[in-house]
Amino acid sequence: MDETHTTSSPAPDAEAVPDGSGAAAQDVGSALLDGSPPLDVSPLLDVSALPPLGEVLEQLTEQLAAWMLAQRWYAHKGAGAPRVSIRGWAPLRVAPDHVVALVAVAVSLPRDAEALYQVPLVLRRPGAPSGARDEGSEVGVLAVPGGPLRVDDAARDADGRAAIIATLVSGEGALGPSLSLASHRTAPDAPLPLGRAMRSRLLSGEQSNTSLIVETEGASPLILKLFRVLQDGQNPDVVLQGALTAAGSRRVPAMVGSATVAVAGLRTHSLFAQEFLPGVEDAWRVALRLAAAGEDFREAARQLGAAVAEVHRDLADSLGTTPADDSLVRETIEQMRRRLSEISAEVPQVAVHHERIASLLAAAAEVPWPALQRIHGDLHLGQVLLVPDRGWVLVDFEGEPLRPLAQRSLPDSPLRDVAGMLRSLDYVVGAVHAEHGTDATAWAADARAAFLEGYAQAAGEDGEDSAAPVLLAAFEADKAVYEALYEARNRPDWLPIPLAALERISAPGAEAGSAG
Repeated sequence: MDETHTTSSPAPDAEAVPDGSGAAAQDVGSALLDGSPPLDVSPLLDVSALPPLGEVLEQLTEQLAAWMLAQRWYAHKGAGAPRVSIRGWAPLRVAPDHVVALVAVAVSLPRDAEALYQVPLVLRRPGAPSGARDEGSEVGVLAVPGGPLRVDDAARDADGRAAIIATLVSGEGALGPSLSLASHRTAPDAPLPLGRAMRSRLLSGEQSNTSLIVETEGASPLILKLFRVLQDGQNPDVVLQGALTAAGSRRVPAMVGSATVAVAGLRTHSLFAQEFLPGVEDAWRVALRLAAAGEDFREAARQLGAAVAEVHRDLADSLGTTPADDSLVRETIEQMRRRLSEISAEVPQVAVHHERIASLLAAAAEVPWPALQRIHGDLHLGQVLLVPDRGWVLVDFEGEPLRPLAQRSLPDSPLRDVAGMLRSLDYVVGAVHAEHGTDATAWAADARAAFLEGYAQAAGEDGEDSAAPVLLAAFEADKAVYEALYEARNRPDWLPIPLAALERISAPGAEAGSAG
């Protein structure tokens, strides 16, 4: 979960950083592209005395591999120590005392596969003055002709963040020998709400990406997300929130701009900037606090259901729907069946429910399905913020980060989002019991029922669709099966939470029991 708009996690103090257009990269950066000598820019970092940047980066791969393995956003730790290579790069800024480059790093995986990561870097002399650097920024130090170079993660370095932010502020792109970056604004003629003196900081607590908070006096703050894993195609986070912003929805933070990158034969989103909502709580924290105190959450849950239905409606209106024909239904159900069988083989407690869940999936395959559409794809209480005078706001539409981008971009059933929220409300019970020793089972049952009521009313459902409970139970069971695998592997003490859901859903006569 990327809690990109919450401020509860401690973060380093913001530092003042200069604005910049990155235009110097077009003038001085030619030396780094082909090794030809540029004009002397500074004795602090004489780029004409350095090898071409491509050669410098190739010398960094061993240190880069060790550093990446320690990063939270590195998603392939299970593959062992990474073997990396440089697939492309482009200069974002060439300053008198430092160089900032956007680098695409390929990680070799088993069976001749590879993953591509986006790693912006700052290069400077080890003893050169610099802006504030966060802990863990250093990638390594290189001994190269012309003097040693220290290399840092640009997201953890004030000069690096300034160069990344400048990409969207200036509207300019970047061009390297094997990587190109283009900047896009939601309103092309409107300047970004940033002044020349701005402050930036790294948002802590993320797992799959890196986000920067950008603050300027007299202007609304922004959050700029750097997508770490690059896969060919449009990122749903940008596409869906961009469509909702264009539709005038206030259920998402307004999109401001984005950038696309082309490298190694793919083209995808690199950066995403939108309105930042400071000082707010996500629904997970709100629910935990109220459940622990035994306070009523039903009205808030009802409004949350209505907000999710509103987002689904706006996405359907903006991006269209797809009829759920027999082939799509069979494909979805077959994916659920495979997951059930595979996880039952690993988790014996799930195998106990295999027969009844399989019967539920068979029933779901026989009833009419609503149209498929673009959905959030990874909806839970941590992906929703409670904003004063605005209500519930949904964030992080990237979908499940471990699924391939092509799959996350396909139309899906909105009931998958509904089921995800029901499962999240169930998890409040486990969290409250673990922390406070309180039984919040009844609280969660009331919240689930209220959420479904709010969703149905806002979606215009009349409550007479006999297929809906069967389908919702199937999607919730599928989610609970996946949760059981995760908990068995990582948090065995939490395994009873999804198992209790499977027991409830698979009980005789419980095809409508997903709200229970």
